Amino acid sequence: MLHFYHRADDPWSHLLLQVLPTLLERYDVPLRCVTVPLPPRDYFPRPDLVARHALRDAVDLCRHCELHFETGGVPPSGEDAELASRRLLAAQDSPSHYLALARQVGEALFRGDKARLQALCGPQALPREAALRRLEANQRRQLEAGHYNSGMLAFGGTWYWGVDRLPHLEHDLLTAGRRRPDASVGVLRRRSMSLPPPQGTAGLRGQPIEIDFFCSFRSPYAYLAAERTFGLQRRYPVRIRPRLIVPMKMAGFAIPELKARYFRADPAREALRHGLRFGNFRDPFGPGLERAMALVDFAQRSGKLEPYLLSVMQGVWADGIDTATDDGLGRLAERAGLDWHEARKELGAEDWRGWAAANRAELERIGQYAAPTYRMGDWVTWGQDRIWMLEREIQARLASPSVSGALPARVCT
Repeated sequence: MLHFYHRADDPWSHLLLQVLPTLLERYDVPLRCVTVPLPPRDYFPRPDLVARHALRDAVDLCRHCELHFETGGVPPSGEDAELASRRLLAAQDSPSHYLALARQVGEALFRGDKARLQALCGPQALPREAALRRLEANQRRQLEAGHYNSGMLAFGGTWYWGVDRLPHLEHDLLTAGRRRPDASVGVLRRRSMSLPPPQGTAGLRGQPIEIDFFCSFRSPYAYLAAERTFGLQRRYPVRIRPRLIVPMKMAGFAIPELKARYFRADPAREALRHGLRFGNFRDPFGPGLERAMALVDFAQRSGKLEPYLLSVMQGVWADGIDTATDDGLGRLAERAGLDWHEARKELGAEDWRGWAAANRAELERIGQYAAPTYRMGDWVTWGQDRIWMLEREIQARLASPSVSGALPARVCT
């Protein structure tokens, strides 16, 4: 059984439901659709920022993939989202009907078309109190099953988020012998791009394109992203500017164990996908993180910032090295080409606290709160699974230097 946890006002859920009919055509697996509410606040500390980012990311995804998303530019109201959920709860017994209805309801909801939404929901929506009880029960069962978020698929005890984890799901369905005869693999298709390759070594107006890379030593996803991110500098005329932040937990956000478990399991399969070692990790939370941050300025002055960041991230997430000890941090510093005798003199430095706080404030100003986040001009994206999109955006800017970097039109088909 394949379970689909759908939230009516979640753009990533809306994109995912568009590819599920094709998935069911190609794989012999029954589907159960479950309508869920917004995750509990412990799991979703900044729902306002996530909601705005999700709209922007959905528009970007359908520019590059064969998906459709149309938005009025603001997240749906709570009242409209509740009405949509009440209607979908009444349709959960028929997966095919649910997927078709959810797409229609979602299109009206994200466009802000209240008349269309009312017409689709009408008297068939569950009464409010009954719907709230059903949503609460669905959420409780999902948490008991092992996850907290919407836009999720579950199969065989494994979880897959959004369209981004469809390759992992297809692999597991193939392994389980669920592919139908003569069915092709790859339900998510990217749009073709007819762009010339980058020419020369100069960026716009002769200068490299600057890309801010908001990252953290404590983020496994930043580790997965770092080597590929810096590698862009050797393939395109771009300059990567690392902007380290203090991780959410040290900034006052507690991470529930259920979420922490997923943040260990999901990066492991993504690391395997990208050929990176992962799993022998030593959490740098607290003194280990502070000591590693204290050497960032020294590494930059020494011209070794990139190798230092890569060395520490690999040490934390793949080598099991304790940055809270002189032996551990010293090994990582020397591996990056730093003089540990000189570097250890910087361990008492406090300047990093100021720029780390400024980086987090800037991250929030642009509508984000987690690492890794990328900013190129006024284009922003979030996640190690958006590097392919970042690369396409770089190519587009190099092919059309007059492009300002503004967000594309809100309607994508």
